[in-house]
Amino acid sequence: MAVRTGHARTSARSNPVRVRFGAFELDEANASLRRDGKAVDLAPTPFAVLCALARQPGSLLNTNALLDEVWGHQFVSDSVLRTAISELRTALDDDARKPRFIETVSRRGYRFIAAAAGLPAAPANPSGAPAAVPPQAPTFIGRADALERLGRAWDLACTGRRMVVWVAGEPGIGKSALIERFVSGLGDVTCARGQCVEHYGTGEPYLPVLEALSELCRVDATLVDLLRAVAPTWLLQLPWLCTADEREALRRELAGVSPDRMLREMGEVLDRSGERHPLLLVTEDLHWSDRATIQLIDYVARRRGSARLMWLASFRLAEVVALDHPLNRLRHELRLHGMCEEIVLDPFSESEVADYVAERAPSIVADEAFVRALHRRTDGVPLFVASVMTQAMARDAQGGGDTAVELRLAKVAVPETLAAFIDHYIARLTGDQRLLLSAAAICGVEFHVTTVSDALERDAAWAGAVCDDLARGELWLVVPRGGQAGGSPESPYAFRHALFRQVLYERMNPSVRSQLHRKVGAALERERAAGMPVAAAELAMHFERGLEPMTALRYYVQAAEAALAHLSPPECSILTEQALTLLDQAPEGPERDALEIALATLRGVAASHVHGITGAEAKSAFQRAYALLRNVPGHPMLRRLLHGFGFVLCLRAEYAEALAVADRAEALASETNDPSLVIAACIVHGEVDQLQGRSGAAAAWVERGLAVAGPLDLPPGESMVADPQVTLLGLLGMHLVHRGLVRQGRARMQQAQARARLLGWPNTRLAAIWFEALFEVRLGNAGRVAALADEMRALVDESGVAQGRIAWRWFRGWADARMGEPLDGYRRIREAYEENTRLGMLAGGSEVRGYAAEAALLAGNLDDAERELEEALRLANAIDERVYLPQLYLIESSIAHARGRPAAAGESARRAIAAARAQEAPWLESIALAEICDRKGATADDRRTLAALVDRLTEATDTAPLRRARELLGGKKSG
Repeated sequence: MAVRTGHARTSARSNPVRVRFGAFELDEANASLRRDGKAVDLAPTPFAVLCALARQPGSLLNTNALLDEVWGHQFVSDSVLRTAISELRTALDDDARKPRFIETVSRRGYRFIAAAAGLPAAPANPSGAPAAVPPQAPTFIGRADALERLGRAWDLACTGRRMVVWVAGEPGIGKSALIERFVSGLGDVTCARGQCVEHYGTGEPYLPVLEALSELCRVDATLVDLLRAVAPTWLLQLPWLCTADEREALRRELAGVSPDRMLREMGEVLDRSGERHPLLLVTEDLHWSDRATIQLIDYVARRRGSARLMWLASFRLAEVVALDHPLNRLRHELRLHGMCEEIVLDPFSESEVADYVAERAPSIVADEAFVRALHRRTDGVPLFVASVMTQAMARDAQGGGDTAVELRLAKVAVPETLAAFIDHYIARLTGDQRLLLSAAAICGVEFHVTTVSDALERDAAWAGAVCDDLARGELWLVVPRGGQAGGSPESPYAFRHALFRQVLYERMNPSVRSQLHRKVGAALERERAAGMPVAAAELAMHFERGLEPMTALRYYVQAAEAALAHLSPPECSILTEQALTLLDQAPEGPERDALEIALATLRGVAASHVHGITGAEAKSAFQRAYALLRNVPGHPMLRRLLHGFGFVLCLRAEYAEALAVADRAEALASETNDPSLVIAACIVHGEVDQLQGRSGAAAAWVERGLAVAGPLDLPPGESMVADPQVTLLGLLGMHLVHRGLVRQGRARMQQAQARARLLGWPNTRLAAIWFEALFEVRLGNAGRVAALADEMRALVDESGVAQGRIAWRWFRGWADARMGEPLDGYRRIREAYEENTRLGMLAGGSEVRGYAAEAALLAGNLDDAERELEEALRLANAIDERVYLPQLYLIESSIAHARGRPAAAGESARRAIAAARAQEAPWLESIALAEICDRKGATADDRRTLAALVDRLTEATDTAPLRRARELLGGKKSG
């Protein structure tokens, strides 16, 4: 829960516990609990409870006393304390019914009952890492407790306990000042800092983290090697750290990887960096953060294992809560699990205002009326206190005398709202100052002198001089970390308080503000053309607010593509949603249609990652773009749109619509002479025709696609979900096994697997494994299917490819059922199928339901087997899916046989034969005929047909089904 800085707790600080009890050693000063010399992992809250109890051994501490000691008089329920006691007992291996260390006194509290002995004094920081320095300077008012909490958190981080610390409060409360003071007190430590930026934070995923990482790389060359080794996706986001050839190689290697990989890589980088020296990572103004950064903090906080890392972040509490920022949910969740600490800064008390006045003007601090008036007029907000005090002292210097100071202060109008207060300072700006600050406010919290001067068409030296003057005043501007005054392009200035910038921005005349946005946008365009890093999202924002929607839309397309390249589909969704609202402001015509197609296509790709590839959002977005294609038939995103839309429709089992998209792709291929569109058409046709049992047609499409794809060698990501050659080889292998050409089919599968391993792209590797698993299911090779399922699971764990997260479970379930664990197999298949259905992925559903029916049958659950089979046949009929129909009829035959209905069993087996012949699948026909010949009722014609198939299927001679068929024809009855 939040720790308010107004409630100091001094007992633990003045009397740190250091005792031995049983096999344990407790050292509060070093935040250490050891058992037989080995560290015990214990969260901060239960650790604090243990210290509070051990500080008073044998004494009863009631609930309220413990809550006050540990939580600082905050409003928490008794259940929070009970949870901490439970975690503590688990760590100590203490039984509440027969306690050795902590005794519960019913309805009263707890008592530490262990025999404890003191330990000799030891250094407070055995890690050798720099420890926090307690605040000594008296000029830093009202934040001693907050500094001490930060110091304790840093000490814990130095001992290997990863720490996430929030500094929260209203604008002007002193969050940045506190952080600056804390960091400066640490001395020579490794500290990386990143700044979240208003307006376009969502357009630049991981912006503050990339800024911090870039800063670290400049001072630590070994970090680049570390990124290259364990975090290539992050190295790709910092292009100046690698060569053009290396960047291109990384792009190909990393195509199609999931956003989760970036999280894992950065977690590893931070942990390994901390192995060399403790790392302090500071991100300020997190209320403007992009979602990707919030997700990264969540991941880092939840990583297991030790890490000498402290992530310190600041945010405006009111904005985070009022706007339901994702950070609000995260801070609550992490606090609930003891994974973070939160310091909420309060305004100055009247006594703290008096301390501030004493430092600035000792001669008037004795005047209680003045102090009281200053506190009342400023509400104790440090920013207000400092500003009003500065003005009062200036007036004192002009008018002289303490009384004059008090009288002048009484006359200073401090309005009720902060905006009105800042208006007072805006009015005091010179013409040049206001002109420059207005353009700077358009740029954001930070700005470059060259950008502002270019936008205003003024000399850069003039702009630099005005900035220097404002920075010296210590009210409006500061030179950021590492920057130098004088207007160097590499040294951006920043508003001292974001709130000042915000009020200045909002006070502008709307037409002036729009004009300045256009001018700043144009200046940034020129900087970008000159090679400076300017985010497309920033340009889009400026031109949107500058009332140039077409230009804004073009940059939104670039920004959305960049978000996908950064493996951040949620950011792409946000950007495209914002951009699509602008379309009504753009003039109708081919250019607007082209931009809408691009935005809707990118939104479809992003939605397929965020909401699932078969979700309604992805289909709707692709459909929107597809409807406009007639207006822009040669659109650059044609391949991505048609393949993506066809793939979505296919997985949703909307087969007729998928074929229509494939036919459209083929027609456009002829018009545009684009062979990749032919491949997209062949893949969709091949998949749909195979699923619907048109084996010959499927083979023709697949072979045509392979002939085109081979020499083209398209990379995935740009237009295809997976490598087209691997997909087509997998489809061809499935066709061949149905024809009984097992050796040829297996050769195609091996070819697909080899290419997938060579390319290394996760989605491509998944496709190769998936097709081979389907292939081995046809052959009945349970052991191989189990191995492939485990391989698929490992790939999902490694790369986060969403499609395999469910599929590996039903493949493993099928194998388990065949290998003697039918109940576990049935459970796995059912759970996977239900989850898949909830996501809208219906393609192949009749086959998976068939797996479940077979597993239930093997478990002897005939009712469940019959129910699963009925659903499988119903689904196959509803979506016209025939690929697994022969096997379903054979399962139906086995169920009837088990129920003692031989006639029904024979009819079902003959339906299986008819279905196999309709699909031109002699392999499946031979299996169905063998089933008939294994039971009463087989005719001489049945035996002759089976014998002919056995002779014909020479490539399947060594398979179990054909060995069984030969045994039956030889007169040996199969078990």
